[in-house]
Amino acid sequence: MKSIVIFGGAGFVGKHILRKISKLGYKIIVPYQKQTNEAKLKLLGEAGQIIPFHFISLHDKRLKKIIEKSEICINLKTTWDNKKYSYHKSIFDFNVKLISILNNCNTAKKLIFFSGLGVDQSTNSLRDRAILDVENHIKTNLRNSVIIRPSVILGGGDQFLTRLIPLFKLLYLIPLFGNGSKKFQPVHIEDISNFIYFLVQKSFEGHNTFELGGPNIFTYKEFYNLIAENIGKKRVFLPIPMRIAKILIGITEKTPFSPINLEQLSLFESDNILQDSKMSFDYYEMMPQSILSAIKKSI
Repeated sequence: MKSIVIFGGAGFVGKHILRKISKLGYKIIVPYQKQTNEAKLKLLGEAGQIIPFHFISLHDKRLKKIIEKSEICINLKTTWDNKKYSYHKSIFDFNVKLISILNNCNTAKKLIFFSGLGVDQSTNSLRDRAILDVENHIKTNLRNSVIIRPSVILGGGDQFLTRLIPLFKLLYLIPLFGNGSKKFQPVHIEDISNFIYFLVQKSFEGHNTFELGGPNIFTYKEFYNLIAENIGKKRVFLPIPMRIAKILIGITEKTPFSPINLEQLSLFESDNILQDSKMSFDYYEMMPQSILSAIKKSI
């Protein structure tokens, strides 16, 4: 049985991808470091198909053997949390070591790396810089790779809507970082998992970059209005200047109660939309769905 290794497979996006590609019959190994519910992961596929594997570091010899026996390695592991390690260490250093392991395998491996839309345009985000450094390292040191740059991923229990909608139901005044004019192009989790479903079945050579966004572009203010309309409530949006927002989030992110951190706040500072020069869903003749269904299911 062919096998796939998925780092970050125990997360939100990973679980949806696991459920989808398990239908292809691959044995899927899910290495994880933080505590996770192994039983729930196993239920996403057939009996014995999904194998959680706890590891401490990439120096684990058993993990190296698992990677050696696999055909494809998917890395979804790009954390927003830098409380324990810097983004350079947790994202860039990790991937440099992973790529070294892939290169030392007896047979060539295919890497699918999840990046983020707009990482090559950001100048302020330490996380984006680390991810962009990974992209450049992949292109320099691997023969076969696919880089996936998704926009904000919604639906199926995502953290964005899960945190935002209860605020809309509870509060009349809704804080809006900046003036709400920056644009983004949210994409449905089902479209992301469907795209990976097609991708793992296809052969690819060289370096391929896909930017994945939904069919609709919103300003954040327009998106907030859409949520208010769908819950049937009138809400007033309270703009918070970014310089003040950065001070407030800089203080609260050090506590367990902060809804976002400074890196996530940076999403509100620039447009996050597709560039015409990159391949997208149309490569597999896919039509991404409207994000409205994700909002309705989250209410």
